[in-house]
Amino acid sequence: MASSRAICSILALAACATFVYAQGDTAPKATLSLSSPKAFAGKTYKAVLTVTFAEGLHGYQNPPSDPTLIPVTVKLADKTFKLVAVSYPKGVPATVGGESKPVNVYEGTVKIPITLTAPTKLGKTSLNLTFGYQQCNSAACFPPGTVTVKAVVTVIKAPPVSPTAKAAL
Repeated sequence: MASSRAICSILALAACATFVYAQGDTAPKATLSLSSPKAFAGKTYKAVLTVTFAEGLHGYQNPPSDPTLIPVTVKLADKTFKLVAVSYPKGVPATVGGESKPVNVYEGTVKIPITLTAPTKLGKTSLNLTFGYQQCNSAACFPPGTVTVKAVVTVIKAPPVSPTAKAAL
């Protein structure tokens, strides 16, 4: 009788562990919203990366509130555009993994504004970004991963600068 209870307990723990680790395998969903489908050659261009973590999962704020944590990152996947700035939002405080001190995390849907410089070559081009993350739940962290998001942007010639605008510079 005791051995059947032990077997049932082991099976229950295995089922829970399977659920915990399976939950971590769900990559966050990421989409890229462009300020416009067209960008002026060599000029700054804005986009917003929207990331949604599955319920019960979070990623760590960038910059991390604890230097031992792996924060989310946004990087270019190629060298077509130049990354000027990523405006990571403030995370929400959470006590995770048995820690006594809260750390800042991203949960649910997070919008990350991005500023880029468009290429000088005219025509349709791909904008490819990589979102890096380490997801965790309340009990465990999972191996870091990446999600690549892509968009097509048409690079057009920038309008000429008027003499009045040049004089103001």
